[in-house]
Amino acid sequence: MLSDIQQAFKSLEDKLGRLRQQLDAMSADTLYFKAGADQWSIVEAIEHLVIAEEGLLEQLTAGNSAANLDPRDRSAKNFQIVIKVMERDIPVDVPDASLEPHGKFKLEELLARWEDVRRKTRVYIEAIRSENAAGLVFRHPFAGPLDMAETLRFFDVHFDNHMRHLKTIKARAK
Repeated sequence: MLSDIQQAFKSLEDKLGRLRQQLDAMSADTLYFKAGADQWSIVEAIEHLVIAEEGLLEQLTAGNSAANLDPRDRSAKNFQIVIKVMERDIPVDVPDASLEPHGKFKLEELLARWEDVRRKTRVYIEAIRSENAAGLVFRHPFAGPLDMAETLRFFDVHFDNHMRHLKTIKARAK
């Protein structure tokens, strides 16, 4: 399980690297384009992803957070619903207002924050030992408590979902 966790995180790292290359090739007009008042720009979608991963890191590093995750609250059904919704690009509201982007940050600031979160998350993952690899580490607002493998699966699908949104925003910006 431990090698699966490390491989899943490496996959997320690789995806972020590819995204950065794509962002570098976009104009400011494309990055900040909004198709409507209630639509996110590419930079706002990036902000949402950063906020989500900062929330993950906060839960991972808060010593009392994992202790408060009750295994009885786990729901494989709800986890699969979340995954399917993301994979099928079914529009849903952000599950918590704290995950909404504010649109006040420059892309460079957000990417620096994201790199910092990823660096700290990497350190956390490298410290995981086989005996605690299956422990609960993160509470999703709908899916409930997740172990590290499930958490990384969610963040992978979440990332891919928003990458498809970014592609749509970019196409509309032309």
